[in-house]
Amino acid sequence: MKKSKRLEIVYTIVKKHKIYKKEQIISYIEEYFGVRYSATTIAKDLKELNIYRVPMDCETWIYKAINNQTEQEMREKFRHYCEHEVLSSIINGAYIIVKTSPGFAQGINYFIDQLNIEEILGTVSGNDTTLILAASNDMAEYVYAKLFK
Repeated sequence: MKKSKRLEIVYTIVKKHKIYKKEQIISYIEEYFGVRYSATTIAKDLKELNIYRVPMDCETWIYKAINNQTEQEMREKFRHYCEHEVLSSIINGAYIIVKTSPGFAQGINYFIDQLNIEEILGTVSGNDTTLILAASNDMAEYVYAKLFK
């Protein structure tokens, strides 16, 4: 099977089914097309297609094609996550610390990164905390207002 066909199949599988693990994609392609691919090949395909694991709820992550969304759609999803999963957020100097429900910090981090806010120098997330770094205290205030108000 040519790579372009495989990419099309992987994209279609992710769009039409809830995919929790790469192994589901591998099994589906093997069952319906008779070809077995390695997890590494599928991982590279997912990256090329801009398909990422995003939180569905506190404990469940699924693969979704996200990068094809408009900035407005990204902002709406970010707002939704903020309303339902952000427990608190504070500014401490040039840092913004965001506490989330367990398992949602990396999802919040992803949406912040996708918003491409120039004043953000970087973001780091664990399981339930996201740290946003700005260039200065004033920039942190500005970024905070842009994200959460």
